[in-house]
This record gives sequence, structure tokens and C-alpha cells, in this order.
Amino acid sequence: MHCSIHIVTDTPDPISKKSLISHLASYWKLAGHRITMGPADNIDTDIGILHIDLTRINKESLPENSFHRPFLNGQVIDISKSRFSTLRVMAGDSWDGPVIIKSNLNYYGAPEWRNNSHGFFERKRRKLSEKSWRLARMLPPHKYPVLPNLSDVPGWVWENPELIVERFMPERERGFYCLRGWVFFGKRGYTYKLFSENSIVKAGNITEYKILGDPPPELEEFREANGFDFGKFDYVEHDGRPILLDINKTPTIVSSGAKTRMQQLSEGLSDFT
Repeated sequence: MHCSIHIVTDTPDPISKKSLISHLASYWKLAGHRITMGPADNIDTDIGILHIDLTRINKESLPENSFHRPFLNGQVIDISKSRFSTLRVMAGDSWDGPVIIKSNLNYYGAPEWRNNSHGFFERKRRKLSEKSWRLARMLPPHKYPVLPNLSDVPGWVWENPELIVERFMPERERGFYCLRGWVFFGKRGYTYKLFSENSIVKAGNITEYKILGDPPPELEEFREANGFDFGKFDYVEHDGRPILLDINKTPTIVSSGAKTRMQQLSEGLSDFT
């Protein structure tokens, strides 16, 4: 059965072709579904999908759903790290291992930076942070500093509510740093493991990756409890237990070899029709 799907954004601009939802929408179109995108006042299609690339979304700004249609990720309006981190430490804690300083916002706070206006001195300060984040009193763009211990964390970090300090507990295997991920849409999904020589594992610095099996039950429980219909969770494992590091409700897909997995993910739409 064909259906109409509206992907709710906060701008009329096209969604990035790298985004997961863009990949899935291409398969939905091939299957005969009608896809529309952009801001909306009401969900009047068969299915609505919330796709606003901001950490926090004002609930009052969401479209009405007076027809009571499925509105995917409609409950996911705040993915601040402080809401789910189990590694967070505070200034007076007894942790004596390495720590990592992160933005409390998703994806280094980059979407919020782009959306807000910034004065001359703020832009210069951001530029300075690339050379000395301590002097700039601001984290460098797209980087998270790793420090030997809590005593090395500058005092201004603790005073900034948009920063969070966590125990740095990387997963290691064969001398590599590892990062696991779970991409899901409805009941369809896949997990994977990335390997890198860099302590901060990113898609751009991996040396290899492998596809894994079922996601950890703890992450499935977290997903259900927090109303995620689709997205991506980054995590590591220690002693067989997952530690959630990051959650993303508007993920991008960079692997060119993911066509089969994308098609399978797109079939998760049947869970909502």
C-alpha cells in the first residue's frame, strides 16, 4: 500500500543527500510512496517524520497532529548529552583517570553555531580556539580535548552549562581504538564497529570496520524508553556492557557500500503503516 510521507524540517532548503533520511526517502519513492519535505503546521499526510537538526527543539514549535497520524521521532526533542551520559564527572569527583571535554550539544554544537549570528570578536575567538582552546576559553570546532585527569580541566569549563566533562573510557582491540554504532529505522537496523589509530574515532580516520550482530538489549531498552523511531547510537563496550556515548536523530551516512543496508532499513517503514 502506497502512503504519503512528510519529513518535517525547520527550513524549506533541501535535506542533505548524505543524511540517512534522504537515502531512505529515495527507496520509498521507488516503492511508490509520495514524499514531501519542509516546515509544516499540521501532520496531514499518512506519516510524519521529524527531522530538525538541532539538539533541543521547542515542543511548541512542532506541527499539530490533529489527525493522530504516526509522527516518527516526535517525542525526541532534547538529545543533550547531560540527559543520558553515564560517564559524566564533576569538579570534585574522585575519578583519577583521563577525561574528555565535550559540547553538551549534538555534533559539537555545529548546527546551533550555523543557525545563530555571531559578532566579530566571537568569530575571532572561535578561530583562536583552533590554536589554543584554553586561551580562547572555547572548544575548537569539531574536536574534543582529552586530558590526563580532572585537575587539568580549566575552571571556566565547569562554569559553562553547554560543556560536559566525561571519564574517557575508549574501547581497545588489537592496539586500535574502537567505536560501535547502531543505525535503526523501525524494527530494522544494523550495528557496526569502527577501528582507528586515533583516540577519537571518526569516519574520516578509520582503518577498518565490520558489521556486527544484534544491538545490546540495554540500548534497545533505552531507545524504547526515550521514543526513538529511527536514528543512530554511538557506543563502546567494557566488560560486555555497552556505554552510550552519543545519540543522533538526524544522522548522515558516508559509506558508499551501504546500499543493501539502506534498502533493508527503508523497509522499516512498514512498522508505521
